[in-house]
Parts: sequence; structure tokens; C-alpha cells
Amino acid sequence: MLDLRRMMLLSDLADLGSVTAVAERRNITSSAVSQQLRVLEEEAGAVLFRRDGRTLGLTRSGQVLAEHVRRVLVAVDEAMSAVAETRDHVTGQVAIAAFNMGIPTLAAPMMQRLSLEEPDLRVQVQQETSTAALRLLRQGEVDIAITCQYDFVGEEAPGGLSATPLLYEPLVLLAPTHSHLRIRKQGLGALADGPWVTGPQNSGLGIAVMRAGESAGFTPQVKHRLIGAQNICDLAATEIASAIVPRLSVPTKLEGLIVPGLQLGGRTISAVVRAGRQRDPNIALMLRTLRAIAADALPDRSAEALSVAS
Repeated sequence: MLDLRRMMLLSDLADLGSVTAVAERRNITSSAVSQQLRVLEEEAGAVLFRRDGRTLGLTRSGQVLAEHVRRVLVAVDEAMSAVAETRDHVTGQVAIAAFNMGIPTLAAPMMQRLSLEEPDLRVQVQQETSTAALRLLRQGEVDIAITCQYDFVGEEAPGGLSATPLLYEPLVLLAPTHSHLRIRKQGLGALADGPWVTGPQNSGLGIAVMRAGESAGFTPQVKHRLIGAQNICDLAATEIASAIVPRLSVPTKLEGLIVPGLQLGGRTISAVVRAGRQRDPNIALMLRTLRAIAADALPDRSAEALSVAS
């Protein structure tokens, strides 16, 4: 009998292509992954893996088993959903992991709404990066991950997950008010010699600033790096540096710093669940509620933003 946890590691390896990546996804050591995969190979009675230097790939037998494993894992989730459907009402606990802006924008309003409409449903929320939220979802530690995916950042392999896009959030430029006229005349190049504030290197916002500058023919002078779009907005409010941030992170009092008319890309905010769990009444209710809340998140910009995304 094959062990379900080991089968999950095989599915991960098929998706990610390396033991190191599997270990990062599951938050365990690479040696532990290798050991469990060796045991799985013994259980299967076939050669599942081939080593090419430091890379561990799948043989034809391994690929065949991985295809069946994916179906097995979905079937397990579907079985859990089918059992949940036998309940006569929504009840129990659902855990959510959400990126920073996903909490005030989506998770908190959903909790407030459901506390009134479904008092028997308990919602637990924790803040994580999108990558960490997906890892917890795969590990079964949470039931829903609210994530953001930037246009220009490679998307993680789905690997048995199902994403429901909730809204497309455009990126906007915050710039000192005295520079707005020059930007309208010259474009983003007007800020070539000015300071910038953005996120950590290789973060979505950090990449957005560098891409925008390079498209305009200059390398942005990043003087400040902060974690969190809200913190970046707070520093941009001093008008000592320009910033590119998601539209929903800009408070009303700072909307005067937005330079309109620039196409800077954006990010898609999604609710992600394990494939097969969508029929679970608790999860289905939360997905419906999140879609309803997201529809009101950008009331005057949704159609425009979605057209840009497509």
C-alpha cells in the first residue's frame, strides 16, 4: 500500500523538478524528501527516479505513477467534500492564509459578514506571503489561500490547486506633486534622477519599479526598501521619493499623489483551494462571499482594470 504523504512528495517533484524545491514547499529538509522518495520507490517496486548530476528526475514509471497520484489526491479531497455535503448546515472551522493586503481588503470583510450570516462557522486567519500561504495550503494547514500574482512574475505550478480570480488590481505611480506636470509631458523618464522607495529586492513591487524604469530608459535610484505596500505609501506621502504600489494600498488622503494614465501592470488577487475541495459547503460559501466582496473592492475601476489584465 502506497503512503499518501509520500505520494504527495512525488506529485511535488513532478511539478517542481527538484528535491530542494519540494523541501521548500513542504517545509522539510531535502534529506527527508530524498529518504521518503526512496521508500516510495521500494513500495512501488519500480524504478521511479533517475539522477542527472544534482537533479532528480522521473523515469517513465515515475511519470505514470505521478499522473495517477494526482488523481488520487484529488479523489481524497473530493471524498472529504462529499462527506461535508452530508451536513445539514454550514458549521465548523475554516482556516485562511492571506497576503498582507488580502486581510483588510477581503478576509476581514468576509469574517465580519459571515459572523452575522453564519454564526456556527468559525474562520481563522493568518497573515503570510503568497508563497507561504500556498505552502500551508498544500500541507493541509489551511483551507484557503488568498494570494496575489504579479503580471511579470512567473506563476508557480498549480500542482492540484484550483485558483478563483477575485479581482485585478492595477499598479499606480505615487510621485511628489511638484513632478506631476513633468511626468505628464515627459513620461516616467521625468523621474530618472529622483529617489525611489519600493519593496525588497526580487519582491513583486521591487521588480515592478525596475521594469518600469528600464522601459522608460533609466535605472531607478532606489534609496529606500520597505516591507509592505502600506509602509511604502507612508514614506511616499512625505514626497521625498516616488513609488509604484497596488491601487488598493493607497489611502484616500494620498490619492492626490497618484499620476494617472500610466500603464504599469498589475496583480491578480485569487482565492486558492485544493482541487476537489470546492464542493465542501464551508469552502463554497467562503468563495462565494469573497467573490461578492471583491466585486465591490474597486467599484470605479474594475472594468478598466480587467480589460488591462486581459
